[in-house]
Amino acid sequence: MFKFNCMRLPALLVSLFILFFVFGCSAEDSDTADNTGSSEDGVTQITYWHNWEVGPGGEEIKQSVAAFNESHPDIEVTPVYVAADGGDSVSSKLVTAVAGGNPPDVMLASRYGIAEYMDSLTLLNDLAERDGITEDIYYDWAWGESTFEGNILGLPYDGTSRALYYNKDHFEEAGLDPEDPPTTIEELEEAAHQLTKQEDGRFTQYGMIPWLGEGWLYSWGWSFGGEFVDETNQVTADNPKVVEALEWMTDFATDLGAQNVLSFANSEGSDAQDPFISEQVSMVVQGNWIMEQIEEYNPDLNYGVTYIPTPTGDNFTTFLGGRALIIPKGVEGEQLEAAWEFVKWLSSTEDGQKFKEIKGEYSVLPEVNEELYGDIPNHQPFLDVLPNGKHRPVVLAGNMMWDELAKAPDLVLDGQGTPQEILDRINETINNAIEQEEARRE
Repeated sequence: MFKFNCMRLPALLVSLFILFFVFGCSAEDSDTADNTGSSEDGVTQITYWHNWEVGPGGEEIKQSVAAFNESHPDIEVTPVYVAADGGDSVSSKLVTAVAGGNPPDVMLASRYGIAEYMDSLTLLNDLAERDGITEDIYYDWAWGESTFEGNILGLPYDGTSRALYYNKDHFEEAGLDPEDPPTTIEELEEAAHQLTKQEDGRFTQYGMIPWLGEGWLYSWGWSFGGEFVDETNQVTADNPKVVEALEWMTDFATDLGAQNVLSFANSEGSDAQDPFISEQVSMVVQGNWIMEQIEEYNPDLNYGVTYIPTPTGDNFTTFLGGRALIIPKGVEGEQLEAAWEFVKWLSSTEDGQKFKEIKGEYSVLPEVNEELYGDIPNHQPFLDVLPNGKHRPVVLAGNMMWDELAKAPDLVLDGQGTPQEILDRINETINNAIEQEEARRE
C-alpha cells in the first residue's frame, strides 16, 4: 500500500513550481520573445517592431504591411506592437533584445535618438550604396536625422512639422484680419495682446503662450535664426539667437504674469481639452497632426494655419520630427535581405509612402506630399517650409538634450537663472555627457 511521505512534500512542491515557472513563462512570452525570422516554403518571415497599436497610426501599420506582403510574395512581415519606454521610444527594449541574441528584423524608432544606441544597429551604408539609396531621394531633414558621422543608421519613415495655428473667429472679434495673420515677432506680440481677455482679474482667453503645444525652444530658436549644434557637432544650446528666443518666450509670459501663465500651461489638456481646440487660446504652434484632432473634437472650429513668425517676417522654417526604420544588429543572411527590402519599400517608394495620409503626417519624399496634400489649403504652409525645415541634432546625448531644453522656460520663470545662465548650464551638461559617451566608446 502506498504511503504518502509528508517529508517529501516541500521538495515536490518546489519541483512543480519550477516546472510551472519555466513552461508558464515560455508560453506567456512566446508571442513577443521569438523575434528571429525564419524561412518556410521559400517565404522569408520577418518581424517588425512598432509602437502604434490603435488609431490612425495602428491602421497605417496594418495597411502598409498588408500592401508589402501582397506585393512581395517571397517575404512575409509580421508587425509586433511593443509598448514605448517613454514618448515614442522603444530603444531600451531593442538593446536588451540585441544583447540577448533575439532582435526583431526591423524596428520603427524616433530618428533623433538613435545615435545613442547605434552599437545595437546594423549600419546600412553598404546596402544603400549597392541599391542606389542616397540622400538625393529625401528631404535634407529626413536624411540628416537618420545619419550620424557618415553612418546610415536607418532610412527615414515620416515627417512631423510645426506651424502657427490661429482662431479666425477670435481674430474677427478682436478686430484683426483673419486672412492676414502675423508674420513677424512684433506683429505676433501685438495680436496676442489684443486677443487676450480678462474678467475680474482672471484670464478667460490667452492670445498665445509661446511654449504651449509644439512651441518648444527648438521651434522658436530656429525661428529666431539660432542653431543648436555647430559644424563640428558641438552642441550650441547657448547660441546667441537661441538665448534671444528664450528671452522672448519668458518675457512674453512675464508680461502676462508668470505664475498665471505657468499654472495655465502646466494644466494643459489634450484631445477635446486641448486649449486651442477648446478655444481657450487663440494662437498656438502645433503639429500637422492636430488637424485630425480638430476634425474629431471640434469640427466647427474656424481656424487657419500660417508660418511660425520670425523677427524679420521672412526666412520661415519649421521644426521637423519623425521616425526611422532601423535594422538591429544580429539580423543576417536571408533575414537581412528581406528586412532591407521591406525598409527600402516603406521609405523610398511612392507605394510605401502613400500610407502617410492615414495618420495625416508627411512623407519623406517631396513628390508624395504634393500628391497627398497639395490641394488642401491648411497643409500649404507646411509644404512651403518642408524643404528648409530643421531637425533635432543627432548627437550622443540627444534624449538628454531634448529633456533639458524642454525645461528651460520653466527654469527661467521659476527664478533659477537668466536665459543666458540657464542655457549655459544646459550646454555644459550636454557637452559633458557627449564627451563621456565618446570616451566610453573609444
